[in-house]
Amino acid sequence: MKSAREGVIEAFSHLAPGISLTQKGGLTVTSPADGAVIAELAEDDAKTLDAKIARASAAQKSLCSLTRAERVVLLETLSAAIKQHREKLAELVTLEGGKTTKEALAEVDGSADIILKTCKDASLADLTGMHRCKERPPVGIVGLITSFNFPIAVANWTIAPALLAASAVLWKPSEKTPLTALAYKAVFDQAMGGHADLLQILIGGRAIGEAMVAHESVDMISATGSVGMGKGIKAALAKKKNNSVKPILELGGNNGVIISERMSPEHLQWAVASLLNSFLGTSGQRCTNTRRLIVHRSMYERVVGALEKHLQEFLDTKTIVNPLSGASNDYGYGPLIDKGAYERFEHAKKHVLAEGGKILLGDRLYAGEFPHAYYVEPALAMLPSQTSIMHEETFAPILFIAPYDGEIAEAIAMVNAPANAGLVNGIYTQSRKEADEFAARNLAGHGVINSPKGTGTPAFGMGFGGNKDSGEGEILNSTDPLRAFTREDAYRRIAQNADVVMDFL
Repeated sequence: MKSAREGVIEAFSHLAPGISLTQKGGLTVTSPADGAVIAELAEDDAKTLDAKIARASAAQKSLCSLTRAERVVLLETLSAAIKQHREKLAELVTLEGGKTTKEALAEVDGSADIILKTCKDASLADLTGMHRCKERPPVGIVGLITSFNFPIAVANWTIAPALLAASAVLWKPSEKTPLTALAYKAVFDQAMGGHADLLQILIGGRAIGEAMVAHESVDMISATGSVGMGKGIKAALAKKKNNSVKPILELGGNNGVIISERMSPEHLQWAVASLLNSFLGTSGQRCTNTRRLIVHRSMYERVVGALEKHLQEFLDTKTIVNPLSGASNDYGYGPLIDKGAYERFEHAKKHVLAEGGKILLGDRLYAGEFPHAYYVEPALAMLPSQTSIMHEETFAPILFIAPYDGEIAEAIAMVNAPANAGLVNGIYTQSRKEADEFAARNLAGHGVINSPKGTGTPAFGMGFGGNKDSGEGEILNSTDPLRAFTREDAYRRIAQNADVVMDFL
């Protein structure tokens, strides 16, 4: 098994041989797989920010001269290039993001598919024998900030519709996963040819991200990250003159699920198994993970017992291993991203005990073998009520479980309570009345009822976005994916007779 450092060198020699990975004093990148330093990258500053904005602006003006059909061809070429280099891109996702090989490959493939889906969803079906197309002016330059947990897929949620709308993108990836962004840029350049400057990468931490958001030449912000980051972005935008385009902010989710008493034993068993994917997925480091479980007291012991049994069976498979080995498991469960994530996990466990709760499992793994990497067992936290720790988003594999005693309205109020519980809430019930009441009163951007994957896949083609502190705006909107990246001050609506043969040059 090669080391993380060896893997990075090999991947970059294949994808982007001209990029230096040893800029002393630059941004240090470590691998969550073994804790090793895998790169030191030169960071951007105000001067390079200005230069990259200038290149993006010039490229965006050139892009505007292309027809929609020509932009589609460019994006189709990009999708094909991503698929062509899928193994090396996925390897980098594993090396610096800690994902298992199976999940990393699925993300890369999914990111390529997102591009094609965007092109398809942006087209209008023929009506009364007429081809139809609706165009609006592009916003110009989109400032993109992404998180570490989906370093390619989430980026393409913005890159694909922005480019199709004839906007350019200035991308500040997470400082924890910049190598994947640099490799993506190399693939992008290959696919885009003379339009390569449409995407610019900014390397660095919070300072360069703040500078990008505040820059008057950046017309829109699309950002994924913490609630605190989102509040900072909104405060900065309020001070800008160029702030007429609404941002897209995806700020995580302290997602809650209700387990009702009104279901058969068989449905209860299925419900508990269905939750596992959204609890364990990416080691609890997804914005759609199930974090809080609100269980009717009559079901509480059975639910906890079933969850503990499932988790022990998962641990017994011995598939929580170093992802550099190539081994995978059904949940994409590997190491936590870094020491800070592990400290939040431990902080949550201590607070559970201080608030009268109990912890099952949750031990650290491989501390002797990998002292600077952080592997943990998933943890169950049983609490007497929804205490203060349940209002925090731990972003780690710990599931808080609290009982409710009364009618479903009490449980709905509990899942709605945290300000950061605005992304996905869910319920398992076989009562139509309860399901209807949940649908009417749920305050999150998404509500799932008897979902086969818990809170893990909430969009179902309806767009993705949160309410309250979990964000604002909508992305992956299958009804109009370009709306967020265009201005509504002018429209061009084109209708063309589909029956007329168009064969003259």
